[in-house]
Amino acid sequence: MDIKLKSSATTAEIRLKGAQMVSFKGNDGREVIWQADPAVWPNYAPVLFPVCGMPKDEKVIISGVTYPMAKHGFTRNPDFQVARVGDDFVDLVLTPTEESRPQYPFDFAFHVVYTLRENGFRTDFIVDNHSERVMPFCVGGHPGFIVPMEAGAAYTDYQLVFPEKESGRNLLVPGGRLVDGDEIIPFVDGKVLPLSHDLFDDRDALVFPDLNSRSVDLVHKDTGKGLRFRYPKMEVLAVWSMPKKNAPYVCLEPWHGMPGQVNESGKFEDKPFVTLLQPGQSHQCGYDVELI
Repeated sequence: MDIKLKSSATTAEIRLKGAQMVSFKGNDGREVIWQADPAVWPNYAPVLFPVCGMPKDEKVIISGVTYPMAKHGFTRNPDFQVARVGDDFVDLVLTPTEESRPQYPFDFAFHVVYTLRENGFRTDFIVDNHSERVMPFCVGGHPGFIVPMEAGAAYTDYQLVFPEKESGRNLLVPGGRLVDGDEIIPFVDGKVLPLSHDLFDDRDALVFPDLNSRSVDLVHKDTGKGLRFRYPKMEVLAVWSMPKKNAPYVCLEPWHGMPGQVNESGKFEDKPFVTLLQPGQSHQCGYDVELI
């Protein structure tokens, strides 16, 4: 089942399975979200909880007990429930399931709220701890955006433009698994990263852990058309497209967390950027997209 949202000429469709946005069209009626071609990448815009990326040995250690944990967590398969819905918003919620309990021994509520705006949308992640002990978690988004965005344009016509000067420090994640070292990717004038398939063919994901900017523009280098992506409370930005596929999309992934690292302890509470949520408390973060 898909929930259809509308605000003026802006529309979106949200799938209950995985709480993924499967369509977003701005005022010009153009589809923005990658359409999950199974021959390339069969997803649209996954949400990530309670880990971002691959845990070390596909396990996490919580209070001395080891639990299995899949890459990006367990939110991709279950159907979320509708907590609230209106013409231009929907609040979806996931609570513990048969799949999640063996991986994550907490009583939680994970809300994903989509709200349409004028020629854009907002995604909020709200995590509630209903347990009687501190609950560690990471959370993030994984939306895929169609590139090129304009007729007659090429993938390499597009670039990421940051408002602040950046070091270009990228964490190396061979095969999309564990963090193992870093490198410097030179940005043009410290702010611009031109897109190319080679970026991902050679590295898999790009993972930027210490950006000065809290937004980035994904735009055509000549026309300036594209989208503005804001992630005000998310510490890490990953950028990804399926390697070796010349895939016509790019994912902008704001993470409040980090993949496992080769030399880490495996303890959940030691993860970089982990939130240790007190009993009865909530945490909110998210991102928003504006077409420009």
